[in-house]
Amino acid sequence: MKFPTIGKRALTALVCTAAFGVTTASAQTLSSNSTGTNNGFYYSFWKDSGDASMTLGSGGRYTSQWTNGTNNWVGGKGWNPGNSSRVVSYSGNFGVDNSQNSYLAFYGWTRSPLIEYYVIESYGSYNPASCSGGTDMGSFQSDGATYNVRRCQRVNQPSIDGNQTFYQYFSVRNPKKGFGNITGTITFANHAAFWASKGMNLGTHNYQIMATEGYQSRGSSDITVSEGTSGGGTSTPASSTPAATSSSRSSTATTGGSGVVVRARGVVGGEHINLLIGGTTVASWNLTTTFQDLSYTGNASGDIQVQYDNDSGNLDVVVDYIRVNGETRQAEDMDYNTGLYANGSCGGGGNSELMHCNGVIGFGFTYDCFSGNCSGGSTGGGTTSSSAASTGGNTNNCAGYVGITFDDGPTSNTPNLVNLLKQNNLTPVTWFNQGNNVVANANYMAAQLSVGEVHNHSYTHPQMGSMSYQQVYDELNRANQAIQTAGAPKPALFRPPYGTVNSTIQQAAQALGLRVITWDVDSQDWNGASATAIVNAVNQLQNGQVILMHDGSYTNTNSAIAQIATTLRNKRLCPGRIDPATGRAVAPAGGTTSSTPATSSSRSSTPVVISSSSRSSTPVVVSSSSRSSTPSTGSNCQCNWWGTLYPTCVNQTSGWGWENNKNCIGSTTCSSQGQYGGGLVCN
Repeated sequence: MKFPTIGKRALTALVCTAAFGVTTASAQTLSSNSTGTNNGFYYSFWKDSGDASMTLGSGGRYTSQWTNGTNNWVGGKGWNPGNSSRVVSYSGNFGVDNSQNSYLAFYGWTRSPLIEYYVIESYGSYNPASCSGGTDMGSFQSDGATYNVRRCQRVNQPSIDGNQTFYQYFSVRNPKKGFGNITGTITFANHAAFWASKGMNLGTHNYQIMATEGYQSRGSSDITVSEGTSGGGTSTPASSTPAATSSSRSSTATTGGSGVVVRARGVVGGEHINLLIGGTTVASWNLTTTFQDLSYTGNASGDIQVQYDNDSGNLDVVVDYIRVNGETRQAEDMDYNTGLYANGSCGGGGNSELMHCNGVIGFGFTYDCFSGNCSGGSTGGGTTSSSAASTGGNTNNCAGYVGITFDDGPTSNTPNLVNLLKQNNLTPVTWFNQGNNVVANANYMAAQLSVGEVHNHSYTHPQMGSMSYQQVYDELNRANQAIQTAGAPKPALFRPPYGTVNSTIQQAAQALGLRVITWDVDSQDWNGASATAIVNAVNQLQNGQVILMHDGSYTNTNSAIAQIATTLRNKRLCPGRIDPATGRAVAPAGGTTSSTPATSSSRSSTPVVISSSSRSSTPVVVSSSSRSSTPSTGSNCQCNWWGTLYPTCVNQTSGWGWENNKNCIGSTTCSSQGQYGGGLVCN
């Protein structure tokens, strides 16, 4: 048999027959498809044939029995709607053995995205973590065991919305629970958080039940389910002690070294937050209504997120700031807050210290320095949020960093390009992926992530200059969803097709937590440039700048990779990551510069008329006005660069520079953004 056949075969029929379900019966036996409520619990029973039956008992108890005459059945008791923070306790008897294809699982569905998920506690002859065509997503510790995570895709198969194409998420307990008498606890928030860290996002919950399932097998079960107490584990929510944390490495943090301090409170009390670093939960806390400094003192390195995960009723979270790497980062100054209710929806855009919904606030990387005056905390050995990519060789010999970017992937060329990048130590790179290409070539995403980060390049690559806000938003949102569904973290950067930028595009990107990124140097590979011409373009790069290249049928790009690596080494420039806070190339995890970086050249400040040609060699800026080209300057001025404040340069008036160990912006460049982009702010 094949595991993908396990699961609902005719859920539409099940939903349609819900009206026939028992609502208040005690000890009633079901032998036909039914859903409903019983003694305060939701129940679901489904089979495609045979003699399987389920008896509804008191409270959360049910019993079941089936023989080989049943092809496939599943049933159990639980809740509707489900949620991502439930702690489930179960006990009873699981009457199968290793020769029978059956399992006991916490099981449910979400919509937007449509997801079928399982937390497998025990199974017989078939391990669901080996589902055909699936992708292993790693493992984590929870409730005293290791859970192996796998994602599988179902194509045109039955779901709660009829026949659809959707993903299944599996967390499979290792070691699995035994047979016969059985008891256990499932801290579902740990599973939801780990899945989310791998881009496996849940949507709006439908039902979730503690289910028994059988496929061409025989057995019985007698299970009672309830909401219970967390059973522990490195990702498990902590006890009710206000400053308690589940991480054994966490104690009183020190600012200025390794570690993170989160200052937060709840609005009602009982709110729960997690600290994620590099996509992994490293600490968890339950909040009171008083601000507290919540401390983590481990040495994890990577992107930092504070996650709120038990939204219900009037519960809300206020995150004041975090302290890391010797500086304070205010929540309202950060790039994205997906827990903020704005513009009529959760994650609807905006920056705030408030979290009304389950979501995250992104606080940059542990090794970032937004203030320009940092202690150099936990910086070594870390990886970016998207990959464990190489830092590109000996970063101690780097005079600066450049952004190596590839648009339009993933494609059939991706594996070849990735191999060339690895062979020539030209990593990390940044991929700006096209959503429909991600859907068509999702199996190439792991290769991309092995050498860099994946970000957003729209879903269908349209010319966006005349599109409405909603049209732009939908393009970006669909691309985000495709990228996350394929296994990458949520993108933080957006490169608009053809480099077209206007206020509508900026606003839609900001609403989704995306920073708009264009380029400084165009390789012209899309326009038939030879390998030599591409290398000559790379030779123009200066510290902090970004080059545009493509992942596709441009064979000259592949041919140029080895010489690109040599050219950059000769210039003592190393591949870097693009900082979402500045849009500039910076050192990857653990990288440092050995000398003062070279000053980068100016970005174009002249608006360019939109062209209908295939791609423009100059990023297109659509602006209805511009500010004076000779603004006032002075050390008391800052530049509001599309909503983020940076120092203005003293020694230059044009372009980006590097002064006093900080990025700075020339006053002329700062004032060239147009009416929606900001400008000089002087005291």
